[in-house]
Amino acid sequence: MPLKPPKEAVRPLLEEARRLSGGQATLHFKPASGGLMLLARGLGYPLPLTQGAMGDLLLFAADPQVRAALSGLRYEATHLLLPGPKSLLAVSAYLPQDLPTDRRKEVLGLLRSLEFLGPEKRVPYRVEAVLDPLLRVPALRVPVPQGYTLQGGVVDFTETQRRPVFQLSKGGVVLRREAIYLQALAIATPFGGSPSTILLWNGRAGKVPGFLCVQGPGELPALFAQGLWAWETGSPWEVEKTRPLQGTSRVARYLEGVREAFYWQMGQQMLMAMGRPGDQFQSWRQSLDLRARQGSVGRQAVVEALGFFGYMPSFAASSAHCTLHLEVALVQGTAEALSREEGTLTGVLLGLALDSRWMALEAERSRTVSRDLTRMVLQMNKEAEEFNSWMSRSWTNLLSDQTYARDPATGETFRLYKQSFDTGAFWREPVFGGCWEAWSEAGSWKSSSRPGAGGAWRSP
Repeated sequence: MPLKPPKEAVRPLLEEARRLSGGQATLHFKPASGGLMLLARGLGYPLPLTQGAMGDLLLFAADPQVRAALSGLRYEATHLLLPGPKSLLAVSAYLPQDLPTDRRKEVLGLLRSLEFLGPEKRVPYRVEAVLDPLLRVPALRVPVPQGYTLQGGVVDFTETQRRPVFQLSKGGVVLRREAIYLQALAIATPFGGSPSTILLWNGRAGKVPGFLCVQGPGELPALFAQGLWAWETGSPWEVEKTRPLQGTSRVARYLEGVREAFYWQMGQQMLMAMGRPGDQFQSWRQSLDLRARQGSVGRQAVVEALGFFGYMPSFAASSAHCTLHLEVALVQGTAEALSREEGTLTGVLLGLALDSRWMALEAERSRTVSRDLTRMVLQMNKEAEEFNSWMSRSWTNLLSDQTYARDPATGETFRLYKQSFDTGAFWREPVFGGCWEAWSEAGSWKSSSRPGAGGAWRSP
């Protein structure tokens, strides 16, 4: 924050407490650690401040029922303000008011222990923007520490969505943000199968032999260690540790439950709309801490995965399809290098900032592309239905030459055919003697134009 006198410095924090409490907050001040500590009690849950911590969970927090469930929670905020040579550092902790006393003391003790590093321990950095050449605005701003080089861009993530990706490197240390999309399809018949997989990795598209996908979170480590990373580096990696990452607060766990229920319901609706008896459909989501090693080089990755899997059994041709969305934050280097650069790289990850203007423009672009894609698919379906209908009529007309009917009055068998491309009239030819007769579209009998036609009229 800008360096200001205490009374001016606390003003935005007081305004925040007023908004979060509906004007009912109680405030307390005390000196601490060479600065000032402000305690605000009687707050509601600080939902507007959790964007970076909860990601897409906030989309589900907008539901009125969810807001009603969170409205009864009471929180408190403790702010530590430390004046520096040129700026003011504000560090805040938001805690449930029913938090046990020992946990509260622990957090306040951490706040009181904070102090500025000396100039010799600080890492100079600059802020660079990852530009979007399509929308012509910055998409992401990245703190680039001294000695590091930045490469980045905005890449396709799915048919309609894009993501900013980047790579920071210095010597043998690499920090990168990746977007990966896998789509696999397989059709099995009594005569064989045809599996295929499309891989979109940071905007680069390619085909992978076979049916490459995962049906659950437990298969993610093998997908990276023996699959994606092995292809990238030429040899497999050894998995050292995997750990699911889950929200630790009651609110995060609650919102995760709401999200899982939403995706389950969406899957059931898709089955009802598109499925048949016996069709299977499932979706899953996982946040994973994955650590692997290849010789002296280690990788630490945080993986956000969203998967869909469907299976449609059939006597003639069964099919399976799978899609997998992966967003990965990865650090690579030797153990010594990662230990030395850990603090710097953590600062980079915490300092990443999506541009709000880009987010709005990209959301509108994605909606437009989605609408156009939906319109195109509907038009293709319409044209396919019209073509199938035309083919059905054409085959009916052609096969009518081989269609037989028996006259119930005489017991004679007739072969029926149609001049489908001329008059549209159906003709009737006796197989066992008799005469040529025709039934016009108007429903009346008329003389046949075929040579030698004649004889008596009779009802078909």
